[in-house]
Amino acid sequence: HWLREGGAQIVLANTYHLHGRPGQALVEKLGGLHRFMAVDLPILTDSGGFQVFSLRKKELTEEGVAFAYELDGKKTFLSPETSMKIQMSLGSDIAMAFDECLPADSSREVVETSIDRTYRWAARCIEAHTRPDQSLFGIVQGGVDLELRSFCASRLIDLGLPGSAVGGLAVGA
Repeated sequence: HWLREGGAQIVLANTYHLHGRPGQALVEKLGGLHRFMAVDLPILTDSGGFQVFSLRKKELTEEGVAFAYELDGKKTFLSPETSMKIQMSLGSDIAMAFDECLPADSSREVVETSIDRTYRWAARCIEAHTRPDQSLFGIVQGGVDLELRSFCASRLIDLGLPGSAVGGLAVGA
């Protein structure tokens, strides 16, 4: 396979975009991402959190994020539970917990609130995640503050997740 020949060790698939088009139901019907993309490498799906962060118009609450899909204006709601449902349907090897991604210039108070929400959302993802052949990883947030990032990482470790990704460092101001 050309990906393996090129040195790829894992493939990243985008939950947000696959949900919008072609839709996770079609991917699942066609045998999951491995068959859909004809890829024999491990596949990781992101949570959709970064893509939602990048939207101009969104409404964030404790329950999740409401927004209009940019291609067709369809009203969409993404929560920890819907992110898990989508990622389980896609059949990736590693699913990422839904997180809140912030601009790099966010105040410490905003970042602390976001870390707490990311933790609560990760706990909800654990509850919603029922696919035993798929690992669930957390995403470490905390802006550019090393102390807050360390705090977020330790809280995610306390949840017992098998791994975490480093998030929120390439989001600009």
